[in-house]
Amino acid sequence: MKKADFIAQVATKSGLSKKDTEVVIDKALETITEALVKRDSVSFLGFGSFTATKKEAREITIPGTTKKVKVPAKFSVRFKPGKLLKEAVK
Repeated sequence: MKKADFIAQVATKSGLSKKDTEVVIDKALETITEALVKRDSVSFLGFGSFTATKKEAREITIPGTTKKVKVPAKFSVRFKPGKLLKEAVK
């Protein structure tokens, strides 16, 4: 499902216009992003939670060669689905 399809479905279910729905969704995603940049987690009861996790620096070997490359430490986003979401997808 693409963003436009998602916006259309949410607009239909909520009774809001597509334009208003797009603004709300964009602001919600912006808020989630800002929280993750601050290393805060964002949780939606039953749906799941987003967390920023740190991946330590490491050295990897490129497959098929003996060349080793250092990968710097970085943060990544992790999503852990909630119980209700897991049950709905079964």
